[in-house]
Amino acid sequence: MPTFTRSQAEATLPKIRPLLEDLQRRKASYDRRPTDPVAQEINALLLEIARLGAEVKDPDKGLIDFRTTRRGREVLLCWQLGEGDRISYWHDLETGFAGRKLIED
Repeated sequence: MPTFTRSQAEATLPKIRPLLEDLQRRKASYDRRPTDPVAQEINALLLEIARLGAEVKDPDKGLIDFRTTRRGREVLLCWQLGEGDRISYWHDLETGFAGRKLIED
């Protein structure tokens, strides 16, 4: 996966947001009634989001991470649907969502 600055990751959000919203709808549909065509659509959306450089962590919440470097070590910028146009959180690779910390500008 590529690494991003905060501004680079935020610049991808307008492209990623509709893909995540579509992913949520299709995942909810699949959860109600699993079919191969919907599974293929879900996989295609996951691939498109990954192509943009984001890692989907929780499709139900619309939670994604972007790899970045902070103080010389690799960490993840963390964003989910509903959090606006800015990425406000980061976490260590090992801690995940539970270890989110506010980015202090």
